[in-house]
Amino acid sequence: MATDLEKYTEQATLPFSSSELGAFHRFHAYNWDGDEHFQAGLRTITQAQPLPPSLSELLKMKQYYFSTRLGTHINLDNYLSWRKHLEKPSDDPNVLIFKRFDEYDFDNDPRFQSGLPNIVSQLVKDGKSTLDKAALQKEMTKAKAFYYARFIELFDFPAYLNWKELEKSQDGPACPFAHLWQNKSEGSSSELAEDAQKFLTTTAPVSTGALQIHIHSPATKNVWTGVRLAKMNQAISDANDKDTITSILLTANSGAPTQDRRDPESLIVTKDEKWFSGGLVTSGSTEMQDKQDPAKFKELQRQYFSVVDQLTAINCHHHKPVVCVADGIVSLSAAYLAFGSGGQRVITENATLSFTPLKAIELPPNEALNPFAGLHLLAQIQTHAKSDSGARSLPKNIGHYLAFCPDNILRGPDLRKLGLADFFISSSKKNDIEKAVLSVAGCPPPHTVQAIRMALNAEVVYPGPPKIDVWRSEIKECFDDAASLDDVVTKLEKYNNNWSKSIREYIASLEPVFAKLLFEAITKASEMASFQERARLEYRLNVRYKDYLLSKDTTAEDDIKDLQVFFEPIEEEESELFTFPFTEWIKEHGNENEFTNTVKTNGNSIEEQDATQACPYLRSKTDGDRHTAMPSDHPTIITGAELNDPEAVKTCPFLSAKKSGQDSTASNSTGVGVPDDHPKIPGVDFSDAKAAEACPFLAAKKAQDDDEKKDLQPVTATTSPTTVTTAVSSTVPNDHPVIPGVDFSNPAAMASCPFLASQKTK
Repeated sequence: MATDLEKYTEQATLPFSSSELGAFHRFHAYNWDGDEHFQAGLRTITQAQPLPPSLSELLKMKQYYFSTRLGTHINLDNYLSWRKHLEKPSDDPNVLIFKRFDEYDFDNDPRFQSGLPNIVSQLVKDGKSTLDKAALQKEMTKAKAFYYARFIELFDFPAYLNWKELEKSQDGPACPFAHLWQNKSEGSSSELAEDAQKFLTTTAPVSTGALQIHIHSPATKNVWTGVRLAKMNQAISDANDKDTITSILLTANSGAPTQDRRDPESLIVTKDEKWFSGGLVTSGSTEMQDKQDPAKFKELQRQYFSVVDQLTAINCHHHKPVVCVADGIVSLSAAYLAFGSGGQRVITENATLSFTPLKAIELPPNEALNPFAGLHLLAQIQTHAKSDSGARSLPKNIGHYLAFCPDNILRGPDLRKLGLADFFISSSKKNDIEKAVLSVAGCPPPHTVQAIRMALNAEVVYPGPPKIDVWRSEIKECFDDAASLDDVVTKLEKYNNNWSKSIREYIASLEPVFAKLLFEAITKASEMASFQERARLEYRLNVRYKDYLLSKDTTAEDDIKDLQVFFEPIEEEESELFTFPFTEWIKEHGNENEFTNTVKTNGNSIEEQDATQACPYLRSKTDGDRHTAMPSDHPTIITGAELNDPEAVKTCPFLSAKKSGQDSTASNSTGVGVPDDHPKIPGVDFSDAKAAEACPFLAAKKAQDDDEKKDLQPVTATTSPTTVTTAVSSTVPNDHPVIPGVDFSNPAAMASCPFLASQKTK
């Protein structure tokens, strides 16, 4: 086979001289990696830049070096034109092999996956655990090439690298800053579909590696019930028992933000609407928090603490690191699952946490009320602050400040500063980082942690300045030396600003005994060393404080002189706090319906917010508040339904059919069969003629059947007392719900529709 030089000197059509072709060939084949002078200069230049050079920038550096040090001038435009012809697929059969190598499925090749841990371990041993993304990808590509050439088909790896570089340079734009915007991620296309009944999916590695636990119920804000915690317990137990599982990757489908669909001309406003977890909720009930069954709440707390302790143990004692990727709001009642496992905590710009109630964020209904939730994290932050010796160190009593600063939303910069997160990445890179972790997690102990950190470090970005630093000096002065909450308030009074005023007003709004208990609890918890000690303290304070509120004499003084009685252990209950019997419990509760607000449509479960699909009137609504004044068996808490409005009751087929005094003797003589595709509404007997008449779907079907039997013309607005006006019948609004089988060009069908009827009366 002719050489590249011979091949092109034979083509008289090429506009290059023989000397140029020789220079291009030498430049193309030059061993840049082996030239120590070039590599030293390259390191000097790139270390002063925030990002690595693009391919075009690197090519210009090589051109300058080749011209000045080696004395051979290279015209880059001509060189790129030469390279464009050099490796045409039709001229080089190796290109087909190169493409097959690119497309090979290494992730599902057991032999490659079994050998990958040794490669990653060697990288860690060689001190390469802090590789940047480009270097890490290069090492992984080398490993794949070695395997492919040995076990699949032989190919020229150096030639492949040259071909790959040429391919990128041809596809890339000429802009020298393209690397700042061209490196797009794969987005969130790999997220599993909504499945509230399944909630949790586990994916085991092909050989050895991480067990991925994925939560995918954004419609319920990924809340945790007893059944869901039991599923999590089983997944962790499986990971603990199998030697092939080296680590756990915990991820969640946090939902799609609405700002992606905003008006391009509107202001850009960040909305906190993605949820990593909405917290702990009691299932099977729509009672308010103050009516929650104490026994059920204690059971839920035991389940929660048992799962968190499992995660802590598998990370610390079994050397299987837990990697958690939080890409949304983390409710305080379940925050230990995201921030307290002691593993590798990864956050994005969507991750938020607050230790005080928030006005701006609506929490899920029926969240388990625990006024001392997050005590372990506050103690963890306090401990981190004491060991902080940086130039801008944290205030020593920062935990007290966080517990009493209202509406304080902690985001990426503050979560990193407080030590609650280990890595900050862009949400656009979420899928990339998950794949990177899975690719290196097969590295066996004791190098698994370093291997995972190597993959995470490759995508880390600067989150921005923390908000806490703005009030750093004031926090130090008001909280660091305060012996009590009264001392804090006294010191805050020195500052006449909104920051001080809001904290003082919030403290004043708290129940006095609770405020004092929380202040002292943070101090005591920060002196404890383990999660179990702090969890026991949190549990006993919660139980004793709730008992105190139930027995409290409203006419007596709110203050209690001796708070130490609240800190006395509850020996019998605390001894079982981390040993919940999930295996026995799930046998009895595994098939229970977690949400009474879940309805069925065509055999498939849908969540509360989708229950409107069972009711045409409610489905058409988009605005309004939540109400609970409705029958117990009615689909409850439907967003946008004003169910206290009498007109809404009249136009709702369910409620109108359920009203008292309806004709119980009506038979199914209407001749209306219930079609298979009719929405099933819990509690509605559609064999009842009144219920059928109240439903626009069935009523319209009956009218259509009657018309066909009588062979009559369509009813006009002037001949039927049940029709709507001509103005309404002329058009159907764009936001009208589409009901299968209903022809709304028929005025009779329109008259029976509550949506159109309500439009007429407006």
